[in-house]
Amino acid sequence: MRYHEAGSGPPLLLVHGLFTDHRAWMPVAQRLAQHYRVIVPDLPGAGASEKPTRYPFTRDALAETLCDLLAGVSAPRAHVAGHGLGGLIALTLAADRPESVERLVLVSTVAVEAPQSFRTRLAVVPVLGPFVFKQVYGRSVLHGYFRGDVFAPGFRFDSALLDDWYETFNLPEARECQWRMLTRAQADVAALGPRLPKVRAPTLVLWGDRGPRTPLTLGQRLAHELPAGRLEVIAASGHAPPLEQPEATADAMRRHLAIPLSRAVERGVVVSFDGPRGPARGRPLPT
Repeated sequence: MRYHEAGSGPPLLLVHGLFTDHRAWMPVAQRLAQHYRVIVPDLPGAGASEKPTRYPFTRDALAETLCDLLAGVSAPRAHVAGHGLGGLIALTLAADRPESVERLVLVSTVAVEAPQSFRTRLAVVPVLGPFVFKQVYGRSVLHGYFRGDVFAPGFRFDSALLDDWYETFNLPEARECQWRMLTRAQADVAALGPRLPKVRAPTLVLWGDRGPRTPLTLGQRLAHELPAGRLEVIAASGHAPPLEQPEATADAMRRHLAIPLSRAVERGVVVSFDGPRGPARGRPLPT
């Protein structure tokens, strides 16, 4: 695995989601590195990491890999934040390895069955789905996914960054890895239900108020089902607050990681934050 690291202080692991890499977190990581030792990996099969087509790509396997990464960088216990699929992996890590997670942040993490876009439904159709996903989905489909399913309407996204993500995805072994991640790690989220009560880390659920396919009710439900969960809403953001509203996202995370434990476990808190709108560009941190 390749990872980027910057800053000093308590360790903070940032986990990206599907079709992206560490750069999905970089606008936030650069702000939080002033206070934390920020560790931002490329998951197996993504970014500059190896594309191991025989890797299981289940949530359990990915969580175990992150646990190994933390041990390898001498940070056996850390704050952990995950976006989208990265949040599902972070949830799994917090439930099964509670000794590894100090506090948890889940950003736009859909942990219950919810309606999916046609592109996603098609990708998981037996026989036809793997062919379409690995052979047919092109650059315009990936751009359309981010424009229609991820970013808030009107967000000025970074086309060059999406092009970079497509070039990485377009490698045959990368397509295979991403398809397995989609159909294994992101599938059957209902199975996470029995694990939610095992998550003891104080948890901040961050949700954009303009997600095209992630209504706020999904975030409210997740925060309610976690033993120490609370919800904060990022205004003028879709499914990707770390890219769309990095300042507001970093501020909310900083508060959650710094507040006293007694307040961190308060339930049912909903706060909205406004942030400037504009393009977000990923820039690598020093390795």
